[in-house]
Amino acid sequence: MLEQPERYRVEFASGTAASVAKRRSFRDLERNDIEGDLPGWPSQRPFRVRGFFGKLGHYVLTVATGLLLLPLYIIADALGSPVSPEKRGKLEERENEIDDFPVMWAGVGQTARTLPWQLDPSRRSWRTVTEIDLAEPDGLVRILSYEDTARGSRFVSWGGGQKASGSEAVLWSVPRTEIVGAEIKRFSMAESDLKVSFRDGSWARLTSSPHGAQRIVALLGQGTSEGGPAPALS
Repeated sequence: MLEQPERYRVEFASGTAASVAKRRSFRDLERNDIEGDLPGWPSQRPFRVRGFFGKLGHYVLTVATGLLLLPLYIIADALGSPVSPEKRGKLEERENEIDDFPVMWAGVGQTARTLPWQLDPSRRSWRTVTEIDLAEPDGLVRILSYEDTARGSRFVSWGGGQKASGSEAVLWSVPRTEIVGAEIKRFSMAESDLKVSFRDGSWARLTSSPHGAQRIVALLGQGTSEGGPAPALS
């Protein structure tokens, strides 16, 4: 019996530290910005790390939001449905999580550069959902997109409605053997970020739901290298 596909929503991750919160960069192997070199990508404001006042403003907004949500947490707990703010894990790579936040690391012609721009939530329509399709019998890993019919606004993530008829499209595919490993990145909310590493040395940092991230890492860690197990990731 053919293995059934497993699909999980994914997009490029966003920084969570105050210096890079809700921001992301795209780098070559010398940490140069490569957004302008990615063919067909819609333009975007250049990535910048926040300075002192920018970080201060982010902290103030975070505290104010937490105070506004506190009554909801208390009510939910009283009703027997405890809810707590998502926790962020331990910092692993300061240079890639505080001083910068690359979600694509690739030299010219390397695999990570071929990932579709629709994975960037700041470039696509808020109705567009992107998913990774795993466990296909043809040995390919695919990125697909579709338009969600949910009413809402750009501030509502991950859709929530139905798939608009005829809107699904395959954006990208790569042989599974070109993926040599995947790992959870702990410095993310509820450990929902993951790093996918390709055979040519390039990599991408994606995010999903916590369950989706765990399943993607588990599936991409099986049989991704020919002739032996996947190499350890740094």
